[in-house]
Amino acid sequence: MSDQNTKVYRKPGGDELVVAAGGKITVEAGGTIAGIDIASIPTEDQEDGVTVWNDGGILKVSTAGG
Repeated sequence: MSDQNTKVYRKPGGDELVVAAGGKITVEAGGTIAGIDIASIPTEDQEDGVTVWNDGGILKVSTAGG
């Protein structure tokens, strides 16, 4: 399979998207993830060691360890 070394791929069966080390998903202005408008994410929201924030329309996520 030619896409085995890609950093962003869909697992066989099509029900999971994987972002490997060095991979990135870019959501452009007006884009959504799982039906959530990126603009609706607060400046910062933290839960279970994961921080999610909207940085000028860019969804950013970090974990307590990194």
